[in-house]
Amino acid sequence: MMKKLLLFTAILIFSFAFGAKSQSKDCNFYFPTEKGTIVETTYFDKKHKETSKLFQEVLDYSSSNGVTEVKIQNRVDDPELDSALLQTYSLRCENGEFYINMEGYLDKGSLSKYQGMDFEINSEKMTIPSNLSKGQVLDDGSVSVIISNSGMKLMTMTVHVTNRKVEGFEKVTTSAGTFDCVKISFDSEMKMLFKVKVSGVQWFSKNVGIVKSEDYDKKGKLTGSTEITKITK
Repeated sequence: MMKKLLLFTAILIFSFAFGAKSQSKDCNFYFPTEKGTIVETTYFDKKHKETSKLFQEVLDYSSSNGVTEVKIQNRVDDPELDSALLQTYSLRCENGEFYINMEGYLDKGSLSKYQGMDFEINSEKMTIPSNLSKGQVLDDGSVSVIISNSGMKLMTMTVHVTNRKVEGFEKVTTSAGTFDCVKISFDSEMKMLFKVKVSGVQWFSKNVGIVKSEDYDKKGKLTGSTEITKITK
């Protein structure tokens, strides 16, 4: 179940940009901005066996009054799901901070069984500031979803992301290319019928997104990973 905790992300933020347009001053955008760009991200289990794919397409771009915003459509192809999962959302950069899409930290595998029901999603912001340094502590974030059917509340899922820290700066190579990345670690706790605690590492690249990620259980064992595998335009 937890192998997809960061789906869409994991977040829901995996991307690459070709010739990104001018963005707001002192604001690093961790996502593609060119309309029509499609990014393929592959999910792997602990043995590096492919489990699913995430396709992200840039639908629109805007920049006004110091705010840069990009509209994205996600499609998840997963053999465990009856049909592909689709999601449309926006990302923005404002006042020198890139706002992460917190819905990407929800466990889509668990939510898939409730397809066709009503979802109410609430989240607290989580950002990446423009000026980063090794050892820097970043803000926490959280997201919750209330699932209802015909007006009757069925379940609530809440995810808290804490202890985010800049571990350093590294080059990361995948089949999509080589990228200059900032490495960020974090802890995550999901509350549904019970609590599940995990940790993870994400490699972000400016105008690209999360190039690679790794998830670990509470004992520190690898449970899954992701990486950008293809870019089309």
